Amino acid sequence: MTDPAARPLRNRSAVPPVLAAAMLLASAGSAQDLSFHAGIEIPAERLGATFEKSVDNTDPATLVPEPRRGKVLRDEDSAAVTASGFGLFGGCRLALGGGAAYVGAEVDVGFLGGAVDSRLEGVGESPGRNQLGESWPDPWSLEPGRSYGLTLELGGPRGLYALGGLRRMEARYETRFHGCMDPGPCSPEADTPDFVSGTDGRDLDLEGWTAGLGWEKRLQERISLRLETRYTRYGDQEWTTLFEEVGVTVPAVLVIGAIGLSGSLAWQF
Repeated sequence: MTDPAARPLRNRSAVPPVLAAAMLLASAGSAQDLSFHAGIEIPAERLGATFEKSVDNTDPATLVPEPRRGKVLRDEDSAAVTASGFGLFGGCRLALGGGAAYVGAEVDVGFLGGAVDSRLEGVGESPGRNQLGESWPDPWSLEPGRSYGLTLELGGPRGLYALGGLRRMEARYETRFHGCMDPGPCSPEADTPDFVSGTDGRDLDLEGWTAGLGWEKRLQERISLRLETRYTRYGDQEWTTLFEEVGVTVPAVLVIGAIGLSGSLAWQF
């Protein structure tokens, strides 16, 4: 069961103090030790999502009939998509001890295309699993949009470096539903309640942490080629839909993560 009249979304994500560290880095060191760069990148990432839905029929005043009355039905579905696009970045690096080691900070903006698209199995006793109090087999999708990153780097010899930081992504979640909102079963037959259909959508602001490894190769004096792989874990998205007229509550959770690979060109100045 799904309905747009839901409680406000809650995003659970830890936000480490990367911004303060980046500001300290930019103000540290001498002019000879500090360098700046900017560039373009081509990212590709495997974006995965798990959608968990519960249909809670335990309200004493529920209109859900037996055998579902007083029960909680749980459904879960996972899917993934390979999303690609382009991005821009800029940052600074501070050399350590006059050698190859350095620490750096970088901000970026990326644009991804593609969408996670799947369908719940549905839980219930009816053939369509879409009567009142059942977990309807809703199709659902997650479409990524613009994303922003703030990353710290720790580099060493041979062009290798480790990275970690924060990521924020704008995304669009949608689900389509077709099911029964009447206690007594819906069907296409005459003199029976009819099914209801519709779409429930919400804009998401995903926040999470990212970590990974990179490799850099100097092509010219001020131009470098970089390859990076990283994992990003976004905070869980939670919301609850209330069907007060029939005494049913539907909590939902969306769990999102991504594994990415990108190639980029950086200009030093």
